[in-house]
Amino acid sequence: MIIDILCLALTFVFFWSMVIVLLGLVKPSKTFKKTDERLHFTVLVCARNEENVIAFPVKTALEADYPKDKIRVIVLADNCTDATAQVAKMAGAEVWEKTEPSSGKGDVLAWGIGKLDSAEAVAVFDADNQVDRHWFMAMNEALCAGEQIATGCRHSSNASANVISGWYAAYWDVMNELSNRVRTNLGLSGKLTGTGFAFKYAMLDGKGWKTKTLVEDVEFSVQCNIDGGRISYVADADYADEQPETFRAMWRQLRRWATGGWQVARLYGKPWLKALWKNPSLRLFDSYFAILTGMSVAFVHFSNIIALAVNRNLSFFFSVLGSVVFMSWFMGFSAVALSKKGGKPGWLPILTFPVFSLILSASVLVTLVYPTRRWKPIAHGK
Repeated sequence: MIIDILCLALTFVFFWSMVIVLLGLVKPSKTFKKTDERLHFTVLVCARNEENVIAFPVKTALEADYPKDKIRVIVLADNCTDATAQVAKMAGAEVWEKTEPSSGKGDVLAWGIGKLDSAEAVAVFDADNQVDRHWFMAMNEALCAGEQIATGCRHSSNASANVISGWYAAYWDVMNELSNRVRTNLGLSGKLTGTGFAFKYAMLDGKGWKTKTLVEDVEFSVQCNIDGGRISYVADADYADEQPETFRAMWRQLRRWATGGWQVARLYGKPWLKALWKNPSLRLFDSYFAILTGMSVAFVHFSNIIALAVNRNLSFFFSVLGSVVFMSWFMGFSAVALSKKGGKPGWLPILTFPVFSLILSASVLVTLVYPTRRWKPIAHGK
C-alpha cells in the first residue's frame, strides 16, 4: 500500500515536470539588463589533491573580462598530499589549507566561508572547472538585477572522450535547457548543480554555510527555496568541467548524488510542507518537485517491474518501458539541440542516452537500500 502511494505520488511529480518543461519552452528566455555596477567576487575553489587541474579555474577566472581588482580567487586545499597548494599559488590564487578531517565538499565550503571576514558576492567552482571570459560579467548583471543566487551554464570539457562523458554532456544540457532555463523563464526556481554558481554574501545573514548532506548544492537550493528565495539561471555564464570517463567513476558519483537526494528529501520534506502551508506559492510548490524528478523516473520503472511480477503482462511492461525510454531519449536529444554552447556530445551518446537514464534510476533505487556512506573525491586530469 505504501509503495503504491509513493509510486503514484512520484508519477505525479514526473508528469508535473513535463508540464513545466512545455510551459517554460514557450516563454521568452530570461535576460538581465546591463549595468555599470561591478560587484567584487570572492571565488572559492574546493580542491583535494588536484595538482593536475587546479590551474584551470584559477587562471581562467583571473583572465576573465572583468576588472582585475574585483576578483579574488581563494583555493580551499582540503587535506592535500600533493602539490595542489603550490600549483594554485603559482597560478595566482590565495591558498587556504585545511588540515582537519572533512566529510565532503559542503564541509570544506563551510570552513572556507567561515574564514571570510567579509565579501560582496561569492562564486563557487570546482578544481577542474574552466571559466568562460564572460562568466563574471553575466553573473554580475544577474546579481545587480536583484537575484540573490544564480547558477551558470554548465558544459563538459571532455564531451567527446567516450560514450560516458558524452552522456554527462547531454545530461548537463538537459539540466541547463529543460530544468533551470524553463523554470527561470516561468519565474520559478532552478537548482544548483554543484559548481559554477554565485550568491550575495549578505544573504547568508551571518549564519554561514549550513549543509550536512552529500549534495550540498541541492541542499543549499532547498534551504534558499524554503526561506522564500530562488535560484536563477544565467545562460551567458558559461563554464566547463571534466566528466567521468569510466563506469566505476560514473556509478560512484551517481550513487553519491542519489544518496544525497534521499537525505535532502528526508531532512527537508517536513520544513518544506510547513513553509508551503504558511506562505503558499507556485515557486515553492515546484521547487521540491524539481529535486524529486529523478526519483520519480526511477519509481516509474520500479512500479512497472512490480506490475509485471504481479500481472505478468509483458505487453504492458514493454509499453511503459518504451514510453519512458523514448521520453528520456527525446529530452536528451532536444536539450542538446536547444543548447547553443560548446561541449556537445557525439551521436552515439545521444542515441544511447536512455541507458544513462536507466543507470541513474538504478542508482536511486539501490541507494534507497544501500546508501553511500561517505564522500569520495573523483580524480581529474589523469
